[in-house]
Amino acid sequence: MSSSSTPTTTPYTVPLKEGIPPNHRLHTESTTTIFLPKAGAFLNPVQHYNRDMSVAVIRAWNELRKEELEKKWRTKLEKRGGVVKPKKGKKGAAKAKTEETSEEAALNVDEPVAEATTTGEEQPVAGPSTEKKFRAPSINILEALAATGLRSIRYAKEIPNVKYVLANDLSPSACEAMRRNVEFNGVGEDYEPPAVDGVEGAEAETAVPESEVAVKEDKVTEEKMELDGETKAVNGDKAEAAKPAQAEGEPKDHVGRRPNCRGRVKINEGDACAFMYSHRSPVGPTSRVDVVDLDPYGTAAPFIDAALGCIADGGLLAITCTDLAVLAGQQYPEKCYSNYGGTNVHAEYTHEAALRLVMHSLATCAARYGRYITPLLSFSIDFYVRLFVRIDTRPEQVKRLAAQTGVVYTCQFCQTSVTQPFGKVVEKETAKGVTLDAFKTAAGPTPSHGSSCEECGSTMHLGGPLWLGPLQDSEFAKRVIKDISSQEKEYKTYNRMLGMLTIASQELPDPWFFTANRIAKSLHSSSLPMSKILSALLNAGYKISRSHCVAGAVKTDAPRSFIYDIMREEIKTNPIRMDKITEGSPSRNIINKPMTHKIDFTPHPDASLERSGKETFYQVNPLPNWGPAPRAKSIQVGQEAKRKAGEIVDELEEEEDAETKKARLDEEAAMNA
Repeated sequence: MSSSSTPTTTPYTVPLKEGIPPNHRLHTESTTTIFLPKAGAFLNPVQHYNRDMSVAVIRAWNELRKEELEKKWRTKLEKRGGVVKPKKGKKGAAKAKTEETSEEAALNVDEPVAEATTTGEEQPVAGPSTEKKFRAPSINILEALAATGLRSIRYAKEIPNVKYVLANDLSPSACEAMRRNVEFNGVGEDYEPPAVDGVEGAEAETAVPESEVAVKEDKVTEEKMELDGETKAVNGDKAEAAKPAQAEGEPKDHVGRRPNCRGRVKINEGDACAFMYSHRSPVGPTSRVDVVDLDPYGTAAPFIDAALGCIADGGLLAITCTDLAVLAGQQYPEKCYSNYGGTNVHAEYTHEAALRLVMHSLATCAARYGRYITPLLSFSIDFYVRLFVRIDTRPEQVKRLAAQTGVVYTCQFCQTSVTQPFGKVVEKETAKGVTLDAFKTAAGPTPSHGSSCEECGSTMHLGGPLWLGPLQDSEFAKRVIKDISSQEKEYKTYNRMLGMLTIASQELPDPWFFTANRIAKSLHSSSLPMSKILSALLNAGYKISRSHCVAGAVKTDAPRSFIYDIMREEIKTNPIRMDKITEGSPSRNIINKPMTHKIDFTPHPDASLERSGKETFYQVNPLPNWGPAPRAKSIQVGQEAKRKAGEIVDELEEEEDAETKKARLDEEAAMNA
């Protein structure tokens, strides 16, 4: 590939005069192609899934936000008797424009109630009533650590209703690369799209070439299209992009924008925290943004305060932490505490504890400013954790935080856990019959009492503080599933997204999980079939679900004593070698403990956690040295290992397009050169 000119075959890009800069290569993801320096800025291709999921979640959140704002708008309209708020004078309107929040702007949309016509006798006659239509305000997204700008460009191209994506990075070279990539993808502030069949300027962005979308030739003479709050007439025989769909996915414009996506990317070179702090004001030219994406290398702890302060009420925070050695490792409790305000948990469910540690850090940080968080989706993925939470301001809700956070005591031998919240909420009824919430402290064990495991007698270890509330919003997960299922061709990692979201929609809110192998290990016995364990739980009336963290993990609201009663019941028919177990050992203590539950192994019809379709529940590491930047950069494998790795990748992403595959092969060749 020549470095002197931009290839004309690269789809959805704008040719650059200078062509591909020296020591750069092309990298394609979805409909976005960027210049990636062979040295300097780093892009991990395995984060394709992360970016796909982020696009899907923000799209679903945006639709949820629109529905909420429209509901408030209609409620407000009904209170006014169906009459919209009267228009203000020019000066008043200009002043109100700077004072209104995005939500107020949506609730105060001015729509004409009726048009007056006059007869020849100058008598006013009511014309046809026009339907009052809600128009949601546009959103702004801030990516604090944008690097190459790939994620920001994808947000501008693939998320509807976006006005600006604010892409920031401290590195001058990264910002230079972003400017080039933004220009190459036609999403810059000053980019004017070329004319398409006589449609010029901004209107051309909504027009789709005839080669991509069939155009109706008759019947339709004029179609009204809304763009940034203004109604513009477009000839129907020139640009009708709404009906037919392309074979490969949604219809797109000449730079690969999905329908109703007209976002622009603004680039800022500077400190991420300073940039976010500059957007803390509810109103003004640097007012709060609607979405903040934090995806640093390592911990996101230094950026949390600034991020929470610059998000508008109802906004979304997407945050990544890749320091799992600290969050979910067996070492560095002091580092975990300094970063997140809690110590890590030494247990098989340590990756769930990592999510709860980050969530606790977000919740306590938000509470300092009278704000609270609502978890939407939380994932432990590969070598990082990824959380999506909504941010709102309400002092009453902040008071509930003590009941949603606490510590956990964990037995490192048998994995038995005891959670201890810091507070509780008690409902009290007044003399007038009004129910009020009272916030109380919670009783807990003393340092000298409760330090021994009730199952095996081993020492319990303290972990946390951490978040004890739910990590997933089941209804929101189903909303994202519905959205991606209707646009499967737009996501190259669709199978994995569907699998992760399916588990999230089913995952119980109860903390912690267990695996059959780990339970059997505590008793030196063979593992029971999963169907047998699940049948016993369901027959006793307990709930079950998967956990997305570990393959084979089961979440349940059953106590740990019931899990070990299942093993004790099994031992009655399949004895274990007691002569191999030391007297007084924790294993013998569990086996000799009297049973406290009745166990029924009758097969239950719902005792299955197998997948039902093509979703991928748990990812297989597709390449050697799988991990963050240093490990990803050090991939050095022989031809045989590369062949096997390539086969696995092909199985996981069968729908990977030719451009992406070529870019990946070029990258491997460059690394091995």
